[in-house]
Amino acid sequence: MVSKKHISQGAVAAIILAIVLVTRMGGNILIPSIPTIAGEFGIDNARATLNINLYSIVLALSFAFFGPITDVVKSRTLLLIGSVLCAVSHLVCGLAVNILMIDLGRVLLAAGSSLIIITSQTWIGNRSGKKDLLSRLAWFSMLVSLAPMLSPVLGGYITDHFSWRWNFRLMLILSLAVVFVIVFIKSKKDNQQAKETPLNPINLIKTYKDVILHSPLLAISSMVFTLFFLQGAFLAFSSFLIIDELGYTASQYGFVSLFLVGGMFLGRIPTIYLAKRFRIRTVMMINITLVLLALGGSLLFFAVEKHHTVIEIVALMTLMCFGFSGLSVLSVRNNMLIDPARKGTLSGLYSFLCHISGWLGIMITQLLFHFKLSSISVYNHFLVITIVLITIGIVVFWATYPRVKAVLENETK
Repeated sequence: MVSKKHISQGAVAAIILAIVLVTRMGGNILIPSIPTIAGEFGIDNARATLNINLYSIVLALSFAFFGPITDVVKSRTLLLIGSVLCAVSHLVCGLAVNILMIDLGRVLLAAGSSLIIITSQTWIGNRSGKKDLLSRLAWFSMLVSLAPMLSPVLGGYITDHFSWRWNFRLMLILSLAVVFVIVFIKSKKDNQQAKETPLNPINLIKTYKDVILHSPLLAISSMVFTLFFLQGAFLAFSSFLIIDELGYTASQYGFVSLFLVGGMFLGRIPTIYLAKRFRIRTVMMINITLVLLALGGSLLFFAVEKHHTVIEIVALMTLMCFGFSGLSVLSVRNNMLIDPARKGTLSGLYSFLCHISGWLGIMITQLLFHFKLSSISVYNHFLVITIVLITIGIVVFWATYPRVKAVLENETK
């Protein structure tokens, strides 16, 4: 029998980063291929975006289910299970003969991805203090965001020059490599993670009920949930907007995504800097101001010019992503601090609500497509809805802040 190699926690962090990178690639590499897949299988836009819908809802539900499990089961075991699920999902999608097989594969991918992502977040939270939690989460998420930033570019190139199926074949190879690494490498502290807490579904439901009704999670995170709502919608209609309405190719759409995810990548840097010099509340308001300027600017551009352009969308949505990025990493950090003993549970519920919000955005996009609205019209509708919901979220946050100030702030600034 081949023995497992023991390695340091630093090496474990690097391996977890690589695993999450591969996982995130698998979730986004398909996006530029959606119009091509829709054409090959003879389905309309609404049916094509149902695939994204399924992925989002299963991802959200899996976060809620797996969150408490990450508090009691070894990280290595969970990462292995998640990676195997991802590998199987890519195999199914690569062999798909109809859209139902792709739907099935994406469901498996969502389950595996959620397990890997929540496990990695909990691993970081359990090894970080209050003062360094934000910076660690930010730098980790910045590196991980390289995957969705680059994978649409890669996916668009593969789709245009080879076949959309090669996206899944590539991801299958990478996923199998991840499984191999997890099987044969073991952390020195791996045996120290297991806890004796029983996994009781009834207690899980009671815990979530208590958190939702009595904790400030919803109030301090509602603005982020709204932006995930917009992100889900944009994910569903953006390829039709850029490719079908504005006349660009799948490869060019990939480069548009590069700018947007680049904003998500770089937006965490000023947040780390500002959080060291100002109150967390102030940093959150700076980020949400950037978001509102971007959304309002895009609406104003359309009102004046009577059309949208790729340059306008890319510029303003990249600015929006800067603010969204800072808010999202602050929100993950804030919710981990609400109940330090249950980081996995809180992280799971928070991630569930974020992805449910994204799923709702996808559902409404499908509904608008069903009523034959153009993707440009859908985009404008979501700009208005998002601005209204964010404004409400700001009011709720300011009303809640006094009772969470001591938890959120590092020190008096």
